[in-house]
Amino acid sequence: MKTRVVLILAVIVLTVFPGCVYQTGSKHTGFTYIMDQVRAGADDRPSQRSTSTAAPGKRESTALQIPRVDKTVYLTFDDGPDITNTPMVLNILDNYGVKATFFVVGTNIEKNPEIFKDTVKRGHAIGNHTYNHKYNDVYSGTGGFMESIKTNEELIFRYTGQRPRIVRDPGGEARNNGSLKRVLAQNGYWLVDWNVDSHDSRKPSPEGAEIVENIRWQMMNKNLWPGVVILMHDGAGHLNSVRALPTVIEMLQNQGFKFEVLK
Repeated sequence: MKTRVVLILAVIVLTVFPGCVYQTGSKHTGFTYIMDQVRAGADDRPSQRSTSTAAPGKRESTALQIPRVDKTVYLTFDDGPDITNTPMVLNILDNYGVKATFFVVGTNIEKNPEIFKDTVKRGHAIGNHTYNHKYNDVYSGTGGFMESIKTNEELIFRYTGQRPRIVRDPGGEARNNGSLKRVLAQNGYWLVDWNVDSHDSRKPSPEGAEIVENIRWQMMNKNLWPGVVILMHDGAGHLNSVRALPTVIEMLQNQGFKFEVLK
């Protein structure tokens, strides 16, 4: 019942604020897109809507924690865990009392299992970002895509006892692929996009100040404020993202945003 109420509120918000969609070519992002995925997934998924936490070894609820209609921000980090950047990110988050959502890659879990376990121990949320992030493997078809998701899920479970239901597709390639979205929903997963891109994955890597500015000007669009999902990276080569993080957090705190995690 609570999920239905939140979905109704989300639809009202999207009706009042229609300008929440960014377009780059044929690709869509933004809060509108995220909520579209929630509604589409709800049509394909089992009717279970419990939000209780499953005991280790059992399947967790497939209900996604949907952004509330207030100034809520979700910091998300892709591609870790990394031996250098992830520990620094974790320490910064601790210093500010902020929790984030980490979309992890299986091969990096294998390289840095203790850092991964520490991420969970500190109370951050975990999402599935495929086993190896290699496009030729991940996007070889629906079978290859699900194999990468399932393999990574087993790794996550081995080290944490968790089976996260949220998935982020490398490069956002699945957002316009109906077959991949359907197979995810049918297997009990949520595809999670973003609506504010720090652009920290561009080459060459932008400086910390530029990353902060990328986020700041996108955050000026108040239509996003019902639930801002920020894309950053903690994988190898993203030291500038670490450098930008304290300023990003302080900027959001000064604007009155509440930090939450995706589940």
